[in-house]
Amino acid sequence: MDNPQVFYLEFKTYKRNSAAFKAPDDVYQICKRQGYTKVLMPEYPHGKPKVYNKLWLATIGIHSWKKLAKLIPDESVVVFQHPQYGKRIVRDYVKKYGKEKKFRFIALIHDIESLRGGMEGIVSGKTKTNSIGDNAMLKEFHAVICHNEHMRQYLISQGFDEKRLINLEIFDYLSDVERVQPPKEAMPSIAIAGNLAKVKAGYIPKIFDEGHNQGLEVNLFGTRYEDDGINKNLIYHGAFPPEELAAHLKGDFGLVWDGLEAVTCAGNTGNYLRYNNPHKASMYLSAGMPVIVWSEAAIADFVLANGVGITVDSLYDLEDRINSISPAEYEILCQNAQEISKKLRNGYYTSSAIEKAIIAFN
Repeated sequence: MDNPQVFYLEFKTYKRNSAAFKAPDDVYQICKRQGYTKVLMPEYPHGKPKVYNKLWLATIGIHSWKKLAKLIPDESVVVFQHPQYGKRIVRDYVKKYGKEKKFRFIALIHDIESLRGGMEGIVSGKTKTNSIGDNAMLKEFHAVICHNEHMRQYLISQGFDEKRLINLEIFDYLSDVERVQPPKEAMPSIAIAGNLAKVKAGYIPKIFDEGHNQGLEVNLFGTRYEDDGINKNLIYHGAFPPEELAAHLKGDFGLVWDGLEAVTCAGNTGNYLRYNNPHKASMYLSAGMPVIVWSEAAIADFVLANGVGITVDSLYDLEDRINSISPAEYEILCQNAQEISKKLRNGYYTSSAIEKAIIAFN
């Protein structure tokens, strides 16, 4: 299968003022830069009754997959981002075209919902559908790009062929914005960016519980923040489009944490950090900002191996941990973050993983 034609399926989406579509949109853009050919798939009818959605999948959904037989030549490589709608349809046609047209399908995982189990107060877990997508469907793909070694080992435990699994290492974060990291401030400070709703980031006010971190400045960037004005150490800077956020970030480190607790990452989303690559880490690092991550998070391996941040067991340790870092040590962390930033902003990790998957077919 030398020099195969490579296609990527781009699923139309409705746009919102959030970073929810940044990761998949970046993958589409990276595929385009690599010279792969786009095949546009229809937008799923969000907000419609279940009966309408089922009818839509049985007609337009199936038709969109049938037409691939005419649009894509035999023995081509097809890149697919997971998850998407119509998991049973995808499963059936990946299997069908793999046999009949000798397509080689690559799945790039964004989330494994059967592992995360939903997001408290935001996304409900759909056990049966997610199980089909994350197991029966993905196992039909010829190569699967997963986040890291922790997720890879999880998939192997679920019966996946280890030879078909490729580690992404970290998500890319395309951006033209270059941010100069200022010197470490006298007062330790961090940035927290993303969905700031209490059901998602309930840990934020608890950073200061029991008298902890009284000398720590916490800069907040994102949506759904409820400011009670009580804690002056919490400074809300507003919400910005993901392409512009890097220019506004302020703090010595960007914090990657999840759940409702400060003593550990708890709940579905907190435990999920043991397996996934948080896109938030990529966002901070793309801006050249070192990160602080949970010591038990899967992304901690990448952070420590590349010298782009530090780990903590509990958020109560933040102020002391930051103060323990000398200006010289901090400068090294920033230099390393700048080097990784160049790769993230140019799509290095995604393009490398796809190329590895293509080579694996030979």
